[in-house]
Amino acid sequence: MLGGLARRVSHVMKVRAEQQPVLVVDSGDLFSPYPAALDAEKAQKKARLLGQAYRRMEVGAVNVGCLDLIQGLDLLRQEYSQGLPLVSANLLDPSTKTAIFPPYAIREVAELRVAFFGLLSPELGPEISPAVRRVNEGKILIGDPVKAAGEVVQKLKERADLFILLSDMGLARDQEVARAVPGIHFILGGHEGRFTGRAHRSEKTFILQSSAKGMNVGHLRLTLKNIGLPFMDAGESLYLQEKISFIDSRLQGLKATRESQSAKDTDLDRWIQNLNRQRSTLQEELKKSRQTIPQRNRFLFTTVPMEMTLPEDEEVKKRIAEMAIEKD
Repeated sequence: MLGGLARRVSHVMKVRAEQQPVLVVDSGDLFSPYPAALDAEKAQKKARLLGQAYRRMEVGAVNVGCLDLIQGLDLLRQEYSQGLPLVSANLLDPSTKTAIFPPYAIREVAELRVAFFGLLSPELGPEISPAVRRVNEGKILIGDPVKAAGEVVQKLKERADLFILLSDMGLARDQEVARAVPGIHFILGGHEGRFTGRAHRSEKTFILQSSAKGMNVGHLRLTLKNIGLPFMDAGESLYLQEKISFIDSRLQGLKATRESQSAKDTDLDRWIQNLNRQRSTLQEELKKSRQTIPQRNRFLFTTVPMEMTLPEDEEVKKRIAEMAIEKD
């Protein structure tokens, strides 16, 4: 996390300097105290540093994730009071059954009203559940994510143009919510540390992840024709072209093998015919995709690895050095 933090801040500042309309968000587990060897004092320092860096990036919304709860509700409330826009629709006060933090945040960009809301998994898992319970006993209740999502979308349907769920639940739970709650355009997920180079689709909702510990910055670029229309994945044509290129490579190898043989190989011919049929089908799909894209709302999801060669934000770099916390 800290190993790429200064690079991530620098990257965001660069995008902002290019005068692009941009919103920065986080799906959760920002304040993860891991590695486990980190003592409590250093974990608190690390959390405060992360909060400072995210405020420097002018982040629009940060979902409260499962690992964040290990730091304790008091620290999260301190960060929220200092301007970090934490959101969670299903982290509840046990006595009142109301949300501890705002369930959602509505941000405007390029005249588009975007509602970000957060959810975390009710199943914390045996590795972290004892630690969460130890520091938050009697202070928190994790509600049903489907119920919470439905309430947010229903409440905001006249106040927002675009609904984006920041999820720390994992792909299976994300798909469950997408199926049960129409109207969510995108789910920016986490919890499992997955990397998805291609969007998962459930109903009309697209689910995206960009791996763990901030190793990548995900870019979701939107092109709107009519907000009432569904979105299509502009990266689909790139995916289809990659599959065609892979088939071309296999065909080239198989044809070279056939030409080198003196006798006819019927099995080899069948393989070549089958690959040619697959290629023709993919070419048709690619043609339709390219014809449809200009008339539709579309998105393109890409990731930028926070490689060591990228520039670092000097202010954040200095703070990391002053705290002498091992980079993870």
